[in-house]
Amino acid sequence: MKSSYLKGLNLLFMLLLAISVNGQLKTISWKKMSGITLLNNAGKTETISQTRVIVLVFLSPECPLCRNYIQVLNTLQKKHTEVQIFGIFPGTAYTAKQINDFQKEYKVSFNLLIDRKKELTHYLKATTTPESILISKLGAIPYRGLIDNWASGLGQKRKVTTEKFLENAIEDVLNQRIPATSQTKPIGCLINDI
Repeated sequence: MKSSYLKGLNLLFMLLLAISVNGQLKTISWKKMSGITLLNNAGKTETISQTRVIVLVFLSPECPLCRNYIQVLNTLQKKHTEVQIFGIFPGTAYTAKQINDFQKEYKVSFNLLIDRKKELTHYLKATTTPESILISKLGAIPYRGLIDNWASGLGQKRKVTTEKFLENAIEDVLNQRIPATSQTKPIGCLINDI
C-alpha cells in the first residue's frame, strides 16, 4: 500500500515538473499527437498513440551522427522492449524508399516514420538530428536532447562515452524516478525547411 502511494506521489511530482522550460514543451497532448499523420517506410500512414513510454529520435539519412547512433538505438530498443522507439524523418527531402533503404543498410530495428508536413517536428519543437525526446505514458517529457555524450561538438567525438543521457532517463522513468538530467542541447545537423 505504502509503495503504491509513493509511486503515485512520484508520478504526480513528475507531472508538476512537466512545464515549459526555456521554450521547450515539457508535456504533450496524446490527443494532438494521435492526430498527427506520419508515413512509414512502406509509404502507409501511421500515428503515434498512448500505448507505452516512447522515444522519438529525429533523424536524417545524410547526417553522419544519425548513422553512427543507429546501433546505440537498436541496443536500447532490444534492452527496453517495454519502450517504443521511433525514428522520425522531418520534411519532404526523403522518400519512403530512401528511408526503407536506410533501414536495410544500417539494420535499424525500430520503427521509422516520415513527418512530411513537419507537424510533429514543430509540435515538439525539435531542431536537430539526432535529437531524442522521451515521452511518458502520461504525456510528460522527462528528457530531451542528446542520446549520450559521445559527440562533444560538431566533428568532435570522445573516445569513451561517459554519460548515457537517454538510457539513464529511460531507466529512471521505467522505475518511476525523475531523471537526474532532463534536458541537454542536441549536437548534429539542423532540421531544415525542406
